[in-house]
Amino acid sequence: MRCQHCGHEVPEGSAFCNHCGNRISNEVTCSYCHTTMPATSVFCPHCGKAVDNAMNIASKEPEAAAPAATPPRQGMTYNEQRRAAERQAARQPANAWKQPEPVEDDDDDDDGGGGSNFNRNLIIGVVLAVLAIALLSLLRHCNSQENDRLEARVDSLALAADSSQDPLAVFTAELSRNGMTEDKAYAGCAVKFAETDPDTPDRIVGVTYKEDTDRPFIKVYTLTRDGAQWKTELGQTKYYDGRNIVMDNSSLIADAMYVPRAVTIEGKPYLYFAFLNHLKGAGEGNNGRVTLALYDVDNKKLTTLTYDGTIRSRSDGRQYVHCRGPLEGTSGSERQFLKQEAANIGAIHVATQDEIDAEEEAKAAEEEAKALEGEENADAKWDHDNAENMDKLKEGEEVKMKPTQYDKPIINMKEIKEKLENDRYLVFLDTKGSVVGFNKSSRKYFTIYAGKNGAASGISMSGDNSVLIKTPNGNITYDLVHDRAKSN
Repeated sequence: MRCQHCGHEVPEGSAFCNHCGNRISNEVTCSYCHTTMPATSVFCPHCGKAVDNAMNIASKEPEAAAPAATPPRQGMTYNEQRRAAERQAARQPANAWKQPEPVEDDDDDDDGGGGSNFNRNLIIGVVLAVLAIALLSLLRHCNSQENDRLEARVDSLALAADSSQDPLAVFTAELSRNGMTEDKAYAGCAVKFAETDPDTPDRIVGVTYKEDTDRPFIKVYTLTRDGAQWKTELGQTKYYDGRNIVMDNSSLIADAMYVPRAVTIEGKPYLYFAFLNHLKGAGEGNNGRVTLALYDVDNKKLTTLTYDGTIRSRSDGRQYVHCRGPLEGTSGSERQFLKQEAANIGAIHVATQDEIDAEEEAKAAEEEAKALEGEENADAKWDHDNAENMDKLKEGEEVKMKPTQYDKPIINMKEIKEKLENDRYLVFLDTKGSVVGFNKSSRKYFTIYAGKNGAASGISMSGDNSVLIKTPNGNITYDLVHDRAKSN
C-alpha cells in the first residue's frame, strides 16, 4: 500500500501513514466535482479531470532509476558489503519520491506534500465558487433588465398593433414610456390621423395641459408610427400666465363629435381643439376666455382664436363667456374655420347688436346714476328725476314729485337766504335759488325745488305742512307730507 498523501509505502492494514501521520484511505475525493473514487485513480470517472493525490502521482511517475550501488570499499567483508547494500536499498523509495525538477517545492513538511495540495485546491475552489455566484447574480440582473425592457416593448407593441385602441390611451402610454410625464400635466385630448398613402405613416396628435399653477401651459405632441412602435415628438408649448386652463367638453358645453377632431383645410391635416383659460379664481362677473386652436400637423404651427368677455351663468347653472367677438382678426382660412366652430361651443355667447345697444344704454345709465350720487349732487339728481314732472307743472297739472333723502345736509348753512319752521319741518332757501326741507322726525334732508327752471325768489308757509315757492314761471305749492306739487 501507499499513502495517498505522501506516496510512501505503508504496511498492509495500516490506519495511519508511518511517514507523514495522515489517515490512510483506499478512496479519494475529486477536487473538481467532489466525487469519491479509488485512491489509485488517475482520472475522475465522473468529470474526467486528473486526480491530484500522492498515490496517483507515485503510480504515474516512472520508476526512478536505482542509484548506482556504492562500490564496496576495499577490505570490506562479505557481511559488511551485504548490510551496506540493504541500507542503500532502504533509502531508495524516499529518494524516488522527490521530484527531479527544482521548480516544485515538494519538501517533506510536517503535513506532507499532499496536505499542501489539498489546501491549495480548497482555496481555488472557494475562489471559483465566489466568482460563479457573482457571475450568476450579474446574469440574473441583466436578464431582469432585459425582461423589463421586453415587457415595456411588448406593451407598446400591443398598443400599436391594435388599430382600434383609443388614441388617448396610446398617447398617455407613450408619454409615460418615453419619460415625458415629469411635468405632471393632464392629457387633454388625442386624435388619430390614419395613413392616407404609403409615404405618410399613421400619426396621433395629442395635447397635455397644466391648469392652476404658476405658469399654466399647453403642449402639443405628435406620435408617428415607426414600424411596430411609436416615435414621440414635442411640437409646441404655449404658456398662459395668470390663467386657469380647463380642457373638457363639459366645461366647454360642447359635443364630443365636434371637439376635438381631425380636420383638413386646403388639403392640409390639422388637429382642432378648444379650452377655457379664465383668470385664476375668476367666477361669475369676472373676465373669462375660451380659446379655439388649430395645430398644423405637418408644419407644427399653432393658430388660435380667443373669445374674451364676462363670465355669466346659464339657467342650468353652467357658465359661459359673454363677449362681442374674438380678440384676434378672422382673416385667413384657419381663423375663418375657428370662427365658424365657435357656434358649436356653448361656453361662448357672442352678443347681437340689440344686446350690445341695450348694454350700452345700461352702462350709460349706471355711469349717470353714479355721477348723481352724494349730497353734493342733490340738486342735479332732483332735476334729473323730476324733469317730466316740471313739464307737467308748467301745463297746470298736479304731480307726485321724486325727492331723494340724505342723512347729511345738502345745503350750505352759510348761504341760507330764508328759513321756515313748524313742529315737523324746517325749510331753507339758499342764495342759489334752491329750496331744501328737513324732516325733524326722520332726521333726513331732501330737495323741494332746484333752480334749473329758474331760481326761487321766496318761500312762505301755505297751510300746516305746505310751502309756497315763488319762481320766475309762477308760484308752486309743495305738500311736504305727500310730496305733491301744483302750480298756482
